[in-house]
Amino acid sequence: MPHPTHVSPPRKAAVQPVKELKRSASAEIGQKPEKRTKRSASVAEEANIVAGGKRNWLKDGSVDERRIRLLTKEVEEPKADGKVVICYLQRDLRVQDNWALLLAQEAALSLKKPLIVIHLLVPGLAFYPSRRHLSFFMGGAREVEEDLKALNIGFELPIVASKDPKKRLEEANEKIEEVFATLQPALAVCDFNPLRLPVQVTEALTRVYAEGLSPLYQVDTHGVVPCWVTSNKMETAARTLRPKLQKLMKEFMLPCPPVKFHPIPWTSKKLFPLDEQRVMSTLKPEPPEPLDFWKPGTRAALGMLKAFATPQNLAKYGKARNDPLADVQSDLSPYIHFGHIAVHRCAMEVFKLKEKTTDKAVLDGVAAFFDEVVVRSQLAENFVFFNPHYDDVKGAPAWAQETLNKHAKDKREPQYDFKSLEEGKTYDDLWNAAQMQLIREGKMHGFLRMYWAKKLLEWTKSPQEALKTALQLNDRYHLDGTDPNGVTGCMWSIGGVHDQGFKERPIFGKIRYMNYQGCERKFDVKTFVCKYPGAAENALSAMKKGLLPPAGKPQEEVEEGSTKNPDRIKERMMKKTEQHAADTKATALPREKKTGQRQGGQTKQERKNSAAEEKVRSEETREMQEADAGVQEVSA
Repeated sequence: MPHPTHVSPPRKAAVQPVKELKRSASAEIGQKPEKRTKRSASVAEEANIVAGGKRNWLKDGSVDERRIRLLTKEVEEPKADGKVVICYLQRDLRVQDNWALLLAQEAALSLKKPLIVIHLLVPGLAFYPSRRHLSFFMGGAREVEEDLKALNIGFELPIVASKDPKKRLEEANEKIEEVFATLQPALAVCDFNPLRLPVQVTEALTRVYAEGLSPLYQVDTHGVVPCWVTSNKMETAARTLRPKLQKLMKEFMLPCPPVKFHPIPWTSKKLFPLDEQRVMSTLKPEPPEPLDFWKPGTRAALGMLKAFATPQNLAKYGKARNDPLADVQSDLSPYIHFGHIAVHRCAMEVFKLKEKTTDKAVLDGVAAFFDEVVVRSQLAENFVFFNPHYDDVKGAPAWAQETLNKHAKDKREPQYDFKSLEEGKTYDDLWNAAQMQLIREGKMHGFLRMYWAKKLLEWTKSPQEALKTALQLNDRYHLDGTDPNGVTGCMWSIGGVHDQGFKERPIFGKIRYMNYQGCERKFDVKTFVCKYPGAAENALSAMKKGLLPPAGKPQEEVEEGSTKNPDRIKERMMKKTEQHAADTKATALPREKKTGQRQGGQTKQERKNSAAEEKVRSEETREMQEADAGVQEVSA
């Protein structure tokens, strides 16, 4: 694909001074401006959020200046006796469509230095330290190492073993110092992640590089528009961020020039090899287990994107994306989270369909996808970036904090412990099925994530406990967990973030409420529940133990505003659940089919992977044929 030669002129991002920025963010969350804390004095603020330095030494730079921040404010010039250029990819671990790696290569070429990519593997930094997540990460990392090797670029994987929050930071700092002392970088580039632990690791990087008189640049290669350019304050809702993004789209949604073969090799012995046995023995990951039907890596991700980005699929997506039974979602979120594919690549491929059709259904689907993959994603980045309490009820808007505090002592009955919730053993068979989908498939449908989190507010002792439980389960089981999107989704559901107040009710106050009947109006709940054996059975068991809302105020009665006998409502609930359990048994697949080993068929994810692979193969064949034709034409 040809790349544009035009580069937007350097321009400072429109950002308030640090003190004003803090005051603005504090006002948004209903808090008094607070004293500088470790989080509020983070790299995100201390770097002044401006284009970093003049970089007169850089030849033919093609990365928009607004994507780049100089973190070592007093150190701009490359270290004269530096041996290499390092690119730290902690979040966006891919080779192409990567503005951070592109800047690092352009710097290395300008300085005539070897180029090395480093991923510092820190438990909990980019993903939960489970066998499920580590397996997916390792698959992508192996592909990255192979691709880098083909381009004459090095790859190192230093590992931090400790999972203790304090010790892992100390160990991460030691690894950073060891890498710096051993490789002696002339300069380094890192990617961007606004979550707390990545920010702390970036702070450690900044300190080591500043003390070593080697500059450290940061590039936002995750968002279509850099987070610090999108807005200079914490936005209140998608409606306030959307117009800002739309104004910047033409400037930033451009193809990223490719990382090329690097002419200066790194010939030294590998320091931190990508060895699976070393990784597993060092980290000792815990359950859940890997899911073989999710194939990691950029090639798989691009295949998924190509299989999804068709007029037929986008037309369905626009209409049925909120139906958990409709197979219309892109399933790209794990790949985006692990950095295997760029958001701007996903957006560009889908946007191409706008130029080829006038079909309203397709155009609606494109708009809906843009809203999910760009607007909502960047709204989440904005929330986490500007809010030091992004994973705490203190980070909720003032109105939400007020209403949650007002109803904090409302009786919550039943209450479930963490184990019962984790195992999907509530009286709500739809909730149980959603939790089982998460555990068994590594990804819960987007619509159900909202319902799932809101029920936790109803079933745990406090809003803070509900949020803590939601984040723990989200990060432990979702392949796309430990992500600003997941955090913001939980805060939307429980803390009213990016939402508005609704009719006041017990427990929820003015927080938006969702219930079982509402789900039944949107999709076939019974069919969904029957897909997950155990969901209805567990609900029946909970009902028989009396783990139901109190007889006086069942939640279903509150929602409908009815004066019918609550006991009759409970009886009806139990009969419905019994029917779901019976239907589940009647339609259940043989055991070998439940585990994904389907006789004469494939799981949904396997079908998607197969279709994606076939599309990639046919695309590669077509590209090869076109290349051959071009060679023949030139020869002629």
